Amino acid sequence: MKRTLLTLALTLMCCVICVGQNPLTFPRESVESTKMYHKGNIYQKDLLFYIDILKTTHPYYADAEHRAQLDEQAKRLYKECGKITNTLDFRVSIAKLAASLHDGHTQVGYWDTFSNVFPVQLSLDSDDMGVVTVSPEDRRDILGKEVLSINGKRLSDILTMARPLISADNEASFKNTLTKFWGYAEFWSLLGMSDKTISLSFTDGTNADINAVDIYNIKIAKATKSADSRPTAQRGVLFDYTIYEAESICYLQFNKFADRLTNPNFPQFARFDDFIREMMADIEAKNIETLVIDLQYNGGGNSSLGTVLLSWLKPHWETKNIGVDVRISELLYAYYPYYKNFTVGGEPLKMGELYDFFNFDHSSSYTQIDYTAPQDPSKHILNFDAEQIFDGNVVFIQSNNSFSSATLLLTLARDNGIGIIIGEPSGGKPCHYGDVLNDVLPNTNTIVTVSHKYFRRPNMELKDMEHIVPDVHIELNNPDKDLAWEWVLENYGK
Repeated sequence: MKRTLLTLALTLMCCVICVGQNPLTFPRESVESTKMYHKGNIYQKDLLFYIDILKTTHPYYADAEHRAQLDEQAKRLYKECGKITNTLDFRVSIAKLAASLHDGHTQVGYWDTFSNVFPVQLSLDSDDMGVVTVSPEDRRDILGKEVLSINGKRLSDILTMARPLISADNEASFKNTLTKFWGYAEFWSLLGMSDKTISLSFTDGTNADINAVDIYNIKIAKATKSADSRPTAQRGVLFDYTIYEAESICYLQFNKFADRLTNPNFPQFARFDDFIREMMADIEAKNIETLVIDLQYNGGGNSSLGTVLLSWLKPHWETKNIGVDVRISELLYAYYPYYKNFTVGGEPLKMGELYDFFNFDHSSSYTQIDYTAPQDPSKHILNFDAEQIFDGNVVFIQSNNSFSSATLLLTLARDNGIGIIIGEPSGGKPCHYGDVLNDVLPNTNTIVTVSHKYFRRPNMELKDMEHIVPDVHIELNNPDKDLAWEWVLENYGK
């Protein structure tokens, strides 16, 4: 099989939507004061809250026609929720609504826990499924086998059944999320199947029944360990680089847009701007000609780290930037109260309106930078020295997992003519919704996230593209060969 994944436990943990112990609250009186709220059951009440969150916060619903369509959907869903008798069915109902936005950031948390799982992990590559990990270890006989069907249903049928349940930017991100969801025992019950046992049929004519188990009592066997030694194998760090001096290549693995500044509760994290400055000094000292930036494992984070990296690849004043539209709402104010002080043309912001961030009166500080003035050390320090710009070859590696801020960085590279991109189509859209706000629906304790921004690529002639198409398509995570690294060596290695 072409694609290997992380272990089942880690993958499932990464799939859970998380918020703080005490989520921020915002005014709900406009919903609680209605007759529909007072006469509804707990599911109908939380539906009204969720409709209000989407209607007032998500950029898609800044459009009056879209809000009217949502109101019609709400009437139908309100009746359906009157017949619902359990929380999972309610969450499925509103998750379908979230998924219809084709926004991987706007999600509904299905499960409070994920202790019951099927201890087999399946890869998904194009139209193929294969066994990557399995437990117990005495089931090693099925490792690496190609799956023909699950519970008698082929992959195409399962994709059709699951698609309405999963929030995703595009087909690549949908499939990535699906490979995580189908480890949950309860997920199969959502598809009308058993949550006790799944039956796998393989292309070699054999079969295997896998029983659900407690995730904390399993030992996982992997299909291969050879991939661990590959130069581009995933490292357990936020970011890391290696200099291959003989080949004149610097390899940067950038796994998360997070550092000490974006995560002040983790002082052990390095500052990304310090890290990049040190890396660039090392590149210069060793006369490195090619910089490889690997984003294949990067699912996003704080996009300011991408701005830091780009400032070393192209003069900041010449870089065409991402456009950002912001929807103003009570939920936004609950998380970012300083928005209440923002103005446009001297006028306060209007609730529910969608604004271009760079039209805010205070945004002149972002577009009119004094490049000679000292930078604020409490923020990321950019490179404003044109002589330090890296003028060698730049190669980005992207995968179906490259999402959110990783997609933004790749989009800026593409639209600014920086380097080339190799690998697979991105898991995120170049133009997409994002920057999530969290909430918990109070009657069912359902965790939800909602986007409040829309990101616009510099080249809006290509705004409708579903993903970033690599300049050179390369299958990643091949268990036998590091194809991306081989391509880099063949084309840029000395």
